[in-house]
Amino acid sequence: MPDQSPKPGLGVDSAGGPVIDPTQNVLDLVEAAIRRQDDLRDSDRRLAEVERQHAKEIADLRAVHARELREQEAERINAIRTVDVNAVQRAAEVSAAQAQTLAAQVTQSAEALRTQVQAAATASNIALAAALDPIQKAIDDLRRAQYEAQGKQGQQGESRLNLGAVFGGIAVLVSIIILVMTLFR
Repeated sequence: MPDQSPKPGLGVDSAGGPVIDPTQNVLDLVEAAIRRQDDLRDSDRRLAEVERQHAKEIADLRAVHARELREQEAERINAIRTVDVNAVQRAAEVSAAQAQTLAAQVTQSAEALRTQVQAAATASNIALAAALDPIQKAIDDLRRAQYEAQGKQGQQGESRLNLGAVFGGIAVLVSIIILVMTLFR
């Protein structure tokens, strides 16, 4: 009896054709997958390089923009400072002009006041002289009368001499009072 167990041999597919060894097919698929992964890695490296270049370009643009902003801000601040300096200079000029005007006014006022004081002093001296002139004449008349009376009466004139001294003192006192009143008007 012959042995009925299947023996290994060439396989056939359902159409009766030889079965292709799946090993080669699997190897071809693995090789394609490896190539695909290598391609993806290369693509990732190229993409990473492009991203690095792009990030570098963005960083460079940001640096340029930041520098431009700093320069514009510095120009703005300098313009503000220039305006402030000009304003301070203008204020100083105005203050100097006001000080000069005030100094001229003070000088004019002082001169006018000095002139008024001098005029008032002259006027009071004239008024005092005018007020004292009759008193001086009266004193001179009293002295003259006293001397005449002394000549007539001799020893009796002594009492009248005292009276003349009293009148003279009163005349001096009145003239001092008039002088003080004239000066303090």
